[in-house]
Amino acid sequence: MTQPSPPDATSPGSGGGASDYDLYIRTAQVEQAWPEIPGWPLSSRLGPLLVSFEITLKIFQESLEEASKRLYLNNGQKCDAIAVCLNLQLRLMTQLASQGGSSGGARQISNAAPPDNLFGPASRESAWRTVMEKLGRMQGGDRLRAELKLRYESLVDALGFELGLNESEGLDYDKFVQPEKIHGLYDPDRREMYPDDAMFVRIHQASEGLLEAALVELRGAEKSLYKVDYMGAESQLLMAARCARSLDSMLNLLGEMSQVDYAPLRLAQRDVDISQSMRWQAGKSIIKDHFWLFRQQLKDYGLNFFLVLADRSEHVVEHRLLQAFKTLSRAMQESLSNHAHLMQNIQGTAMVAHVDPDSLTSDQPGASPLLPDLIEAFDQLTLWTSLKFANHTGAVIREQEERLGLGGKYEFEPPGEPCARSRKLRTIERLFTSLREGDMQTWLGVFTDPSYLEDPRGSRPSITRQDLAMRLHKFHGLFPSIESCDYQILTEGENSLQLQWTVTGTSFLGGIQASAMREQIFYFDPEGRICASIAEWEPETLADQLMEQHREAMLDAIGKID
Repeated sequence: MTQPSPPDATSPGSGGGASDYDLYIRTAQVEQAWPEIPGWPLSSRLGPLLVSFEITLKIFQESLEEASKRLYLNNGQKCDAIAVCLNLQLRLMTQLASQGGSSGGARQISNAAPPDNLFGPASRESAWRTVMEKLGRMQGGDRLRAELKLRYESLVDALGFELGLNESEGLDYDKFVQPEKIHGLYDPDRREMYPDDAMFVRIHQASEGLLEAALVELRGAEKSLYKVDYMGAESQLLMAARCARSLDSMLNLLGEMSQVDYAPLRLAQRDVDISQSMRWQAGKSIIKDHFWLFRQQLKDYGLNFFLVLADRSEHVVEHRLLQAFKTLSRAMQESLSNHAHLMQNIQGTAMVAHVDPDSLTSDQPGASPLLPDLIEAFDQLTLWTSLKFANHTGAVIREQEERLGLGGKYEFEPPGEPCARSRKLRTIERLFTSLREGDMQTWLGVFTDPSYLEDPRGSRPSITRQDLAMRLHKFHGLFPSIESCDYQILTEGENSLQLQWTVTGTSFLGGIQASAMREQIFYFDPEGRICASIAEWEPETLADQLMEQHREAMLDAIGKID
């Protein structure tokens, strides 16, 4: 198979040296095709997207031409998938062109028309005209043709001028995008040996443009972050997320390739994949760097991600930016995970583990989060809100179940037979020792099956072994490290003990030392096992205490830095 000429070693996509991916995808030549027009701020952001759009059009054109030859493919499904990519790219460019200045210190974008010397006659080289003509003659193609036309017209309206694809003068598309040049980025001589080769290469070439567009937005977001312009940074992060979604749609086209035809291609190219793209790796690194910068800025104000999430009405702008980071990281992670699953379908599980060791494992592709600190903040928020609203939510669930006639399972009667005091005390000692040590089996063993645990009073009781296990798991989520569980007996009955007990330990929220006290009555069967228990305490009080201590700790940290 003819190998392409090596890219320039100094090109951004080569990373200073030619990798398998750079050689095969021809990243240097793709980069050279991205136009840059001085005096038109939109060109650096729109140019790579238009080139990717043209490459995708070429994929569509060749797929339509080969529809009668490629009988092993569902051609209707394949055409729909490519049309989805084109529509998403047109929508992405429309959103980019539609952005303008907004209030709140957000960035200003100039959508001024390009210089007059870039306007000219309608394109004769773009694959757009051929695609639209073929769709017009194809059974069922009218729908796809109408969708593309509508999206294209929306883009033209947003830009304020014609691109030159729709049979009329406008931007000199052939001069600006150079479709003939980018169509030639793939050598058709390889097609006879590898039928899916062209589609594979072009998918990745278009992906490079979408990745470049995302990087342009991320570079702009960095400038906004340094200016503490969180509205501007939010806008650009969300635009980068839209680029990632369009990238995901391009990667989906890999699923339309034939596994049989892909096999020799895979062996010849040593498993080239998008995760070897320098832009992909750079994008992940930049997102992490931006997130770190945002976290440091919050620290300067005595804030962190949890506080922003927990009090979003007080920190509106910061909360919006945090949500933008979540949207972007999810979009990037979904693309990575989706690509890994596609590789599994084509190459097999054994070949996936090498793709991206930072984010993938062989058994769970794409499982590792891109921003683990953000995941931790949401975990903390989940625990804190569960504590803050424990009384309310438990009471609501119980009320609903009783209204639906499901409350009978919560009725219980205290045991009538007495229990020896020594057995009750032994059980209580085992209960708190296993609670402190996190010994699930011992803790469950002190309860009857079924049992009845109402904690706090009026909430939905735990009945089954599974309910009790979840209760202990949540308790250790609130207190990952428990130093002591002290208790004293308030009253005694023939088969009951009423205790006041206090747990002290390290809480889930920033390692803050905290304690919680409650009164709880335990009912025992004759063997000394707990058959029912009801706790009296206010989880909301503990939630407020933790929040106040956490705020103070963050403010104290500022003082220590100063």
